[in-house]
Amino acid sequence: MARLPPAGRPADGTSAPRADDRVNILLVDDQPAKLLSYEVILSELGDTLIKATSAREALAHLLRTEIAVVLIDVCMPELDGFELATMIREHPRYQHVAIIFVSAIQISDLDHLRGYEAGAVDYVPVPVVPAVLRAKVRIFAELYRKTRQLERLNAELERHVAERTAALEASTARLRESEQRRSLALAAGRMGSWDWDPATGEYAWDEGQYRLFGVDPARFVPTPESVERLVHPDDRARMREAGRQAALTGEPFDAEFRIVRPDGETLWCVTGAATTTDAAGRRRLSGVTHDITARKRAEEALLDLNRDLKRRIEERTREREAALAQLFEAQKLDTIGQLTGGVAHDFNNLLMAVLGSLELLEKRMDPEDARARRLVDNAVQGARRGAALTQRLLAFARRQELRPETAAVAGLVEGMRELLERALGPSVRLAAAFPPDLPPIRIDVNQFELALLNLAVNARDAMPGGGAITLDGSTAADGPDLPPGAYVRIRVADTGAGMDEATLAKATEPFFTTKGPGKGTGLGLSMVQGLMAQSGGALRLSSVPGRGTTVDLWLPAAPALAAPALAPAPPEPRFAAIRPCTILVVDDDALVRTGTAAMLEDLGHATLEVASAGEALVLLRANPAVDAVVTDHAMPGMTGLDLARRLREAYPALPVILATGYAELPSDGDIPVPRLSKPFTQEDLASLLATVLAPVAAA
Repeated sequence: MARLPPAGRPADGTSAPRADDRVNILLVDDQPAKLLSYEVILSELGDTLIKATSAREALAHLLRTEIAVVLIDVCMPELDGFELATMIREHPRYQHVAIIFVSAIQISDLDHLRGYEAGAVDYVPVPVVPAVLRAKVRIFAELYRKTRQLERLNAELERHVAERTAALEASTARLRESEQRRSLALAAGRMGSWDWDPATGEYAWDEGQYRLFGVDPARFVPTPESVERLVHPDDRARMREAGRQAALTGEPFDAEFRIVRPDGETLWCVTGAATTTDAAGRRRLSGVTHDITARKRAEEALLDLNRDLKRRIEERTREREAALAQLFEAQKLDTIGQLTGGVAHDFNNLLMAVLGSLELLEKRMDPEDARARRLVDNAVQGARRGAALTQRLLAFARRQELRPETAAVAGLVEGMRELLERALGPSVRLAAAFPPDLPPIRIDVNQFELALLNLAVNARDAMPGGGAITLDGSTAADGPDLPPGAYVRIRVADTGAGMDEATLAKATEPFFTTKGPGKGTGLGLSMVQGLMAQSGGALRLSSVPGRGTTVDLWLPAAPALAAPALAPAPPEPRFAAIRPCTILVVDDDALVRTGTAAMLEDLGHATLEVASAGEALVLLRANPAVDAVVTDHAMPGMTGLDLARRLREAYPALPVILATGYAELPSDGDIPVPRLSKPFTQEDLASLLATVLAPVAAA
């Protein structure tokens, strides 16, 4: 076991967490070399990495350390990763901890399902793409950090509530003290008594009343006019009317009012008066005046405290709702990705059946029937465009590993122009201008197309009334914050609303969006920036409010693509010389199975068809005279890779070809298996079949 200190600033440009925000990431694998590789990949996150070489050691760490993310190898001695995950989920403290499985062997759909049922949040196949693993762990570590921040905010809110409660209790206590002081006001001079004759207007004050109003008894004569001048202007009419009504009706009255003393001090007072009648039947008003300034100030302070508390609660509520919205967007994006990947896989199978059937139909058509051949060619082109679309869908679903290749930017943009125009709509004009001598770039083509589509959609959303988007490119001797060298700059500029400096500074932050709830995840620009960094380049934004936004993508220039050389007519394909064979076709999809068998039969081979790996094993035991096996990978019960292992043990000399509808092919682990990516052509199948049967024929 080793506890690793956090590293410095990550290489991908994100900020390392502060010391008090670092979280613990537990790495569990029985192979030290793999633990070391995970350590190198994840050290850039700046968090604390804890290594464990067994499930027992991992459980010990979990019992004494707060863990944010657990990275578990599935295949381990004693307890495997699924059993360890189940035990972790049974512990009350770790029912919601993020668990990520890593496996080079158990990577079938059933293994994924078992992993998710055991409590995993993600399942990463080997070989691991460092940037992908780092991004996945960073997301869940950040979610944990956000949750911890919310807990701290809740604790702080509770503390503030406790403080405000204490303040309220203290204020109440002060009010009680004020009432006690008021009870002692007669002796202390904080209250006064008065008497008023409405008929003559004469006042009679005691010393307390003079002190309360701040006037000298020797110099001040209380009359209705002089007393009214000491009453606050806003209260004069109300107090005058209250006195008149009491004198007319004889009813007692109480009123709060303010007085402005000669020295400028304003006091809050309450007066209570009762009517008395003398022997002659004349009414007089007699009352007392209390100074309640202290109570009023305490009430105002209490109101201020309540307003402040309400404001803080609203701020904390908004922060919590924002954090929950970010979590929801991340979960929604993951769900959409999984659904998209599954749909693309099934679509690949359908395209396999369509393309295979069209290819065989084309060979059987009358060469003179030009119209029919043109219709078949159109169908083939449409199916191939569907295959290209599935590649983009699989790239979005993150089921495609990065595969850099050298490509011309102008050709890539032109190839996806129709897709861009459909995404932008008729109100947005698209213009592309790339010089003919622009060097090629080396990048994953599907991911680059997805990045351009993201930028184009962002630009479209910034122009609700329509506008123009321009794509152009140029060369540069260096790039921003990049090592010296030759670079290609691809620019995407729009004529939209633009962004101010504050928005521009946050534009590439994960989950930041200006599109409103439900209209954006806030991950588009951050994903493009990550792709640029992983490909050795950079992303730069510039914007002027009201004039539009410009996105510059800097990528290293690649060596020029070699011009295709004129070659003599290709020789006959190798599979033409292969004797007719018996081929076993294994696929749970009847359309794909039938189409593959038809391709083989058209090549002169005999075929046997089964729908599962189990049926294949039974058939081979009964009829071992099979020269080769072509099997799908993703099948219920037993995968194609598992079938290949079983056949290698039982029939070592029997060639096996593995086919899959996913863009990335599964890792073959301990045995090399020739592979085909669906949809494949008859030529692809025949060529690979000739390759695997050649050693057998030579023997």
